[in-house]
Amino acid sequence: MVTGFDYLSQDKALQEHWVRRFAAIIIDALIIYAPISILFRVLGTPLFFPWFFAGGLFFLYCALFDATIGGTVGKMLLHLKTVSTTGKLDFAKAILRNVSKVFVVLLLLDWIVGMAVDTKDPRQKWTDQIAKTSVMLY
Repeated sequence: MVTGFDYLSQDKALQEHWVRRFAAIIIDALIIYAPISILFRVLGTPLFFPWFFAGGLFFLYCALFDATIGGTVGKMLLHLKTVSTTGKLDFAKAILRNVSKVFVVLLLLDWIVGMAVDTKDPRQKWTDQIAKTSVMLY
């Protein structure tokens, strides 16, 4: 069984791809989480509430941008694009591939499981495999 980790350990282009994806998600997270954190701090709400609220908003942001223009602001800045491996990238696929972004721990597990299973495309996290999507460099 060949896993994504096997490919990742030997392929410099794949390593660069995952570094770009990681950087893109950091950019996107800052776009969503920073203003919400500032707003909720000004409003004096409990610390956990902005993160819960922002997780849902982050999921919607990622799904909406993937479905409509093929990627988020972070992906566009790093020349990445979300594509369907079968047919058109529709909103249902975008929702499925982004559901793990509601909570950071789920996203981390999504990446680990995606790389740990036998895969034909080591650029896919687990929900990409389920949704039949991938992220490509353009």
